[in-house]
Amino acid sequence: MAYKAYMFARPGGAIIFGEAYGHAAFGFQTDDSNTTLVGGVELAGGKTSHVDDAMDFWFELTDNPLLFMSALVPFERRTRYDMAKVLDVDTPHVEAAQAVIERIKATDYNLLSQNCLTDSIEVLEAFGVTGLPGGARPGGVFGGVHAPIVPLVAPWPGLGLDLSIYEQPDQFGIRTDIDPDANGNAADPAANQRQNAPEDQYTAPPIISSLLLRKGHCAIYPDAGFEGAPIVLEVGKVFNLRDASWPDKTLRSWFASASPFDPATPKTVS
Repeated sequence: MAYKAYMFARPGGAIIFGEAYGHAAFGFQTDDSNTTLVGGVELAGGKTSHVDDAMDFWFELTDNPLLFMSALVPFERRTRYDMAKVLDVDTPHVEAAQAVIERIKATDYNLLSQNCLTDSIEVLEAFGVTGLPGGARPGGVFGGVHAPIVPLVAPWPGLGLDLSIYEQPDQFGIRTDIDPDANGNAADPAANQRQNAPEDQYTAPPIISSLLLRKGHCAIYPDAGFEGAPIVLEVGKVFNLRDASWPDKTLRSWFASASPFDPATPKTVS
């Protein structure tokens, strides 16, 4: 019986010299009941060793790995993952993968040789995954895995509004998770401004390229101040600005709320 293996990615993770280097984590099915062990290494505590979990090297058992990595990771919302790739392994080696995890726990973290990517590859290869691509960047290796991308879209528990904004299309690039105010609202009346607008407004790359409304309500606008014909985002579906009906594909303002509102008058929540 084939078991499933998972590679998870947070493309906007691990910002090095101002550039998103990417972040990866792993998962593998442990029994015929689809119990899955997921895990990875985080910088949540700012520590510098795997040993005794000092680098926040963690793993958990779950029966819904996609939900867990989107909404239940142990170091709060900013460390959730954006996407996954799922692979079938015909001859799984659960004990071998678990043994690699135990060895990693006793190994010092090293940015070049023992990191989130090498941890994930070592565990997955021990489990039985073959054909993983080489490379030093988690985002590049993830992209080279021969499996379709599965977006992780589950909302964080307890939030009435959960909106993620990405600097690149399809959930890639640095992610910003929006925090609503005390009334459950969030807005930017002058979003996505280019550095030297209006001179380079048609040549400079946009700051916002995709959005994911995980929970709540959100409308985006082609003009500042919530003006122009709005696009109402669909919950649980990534929206790319390249698909907008506007000529320059640029988001100029947006309004979001935990409560329904009229997109034509977004300052009024019904």
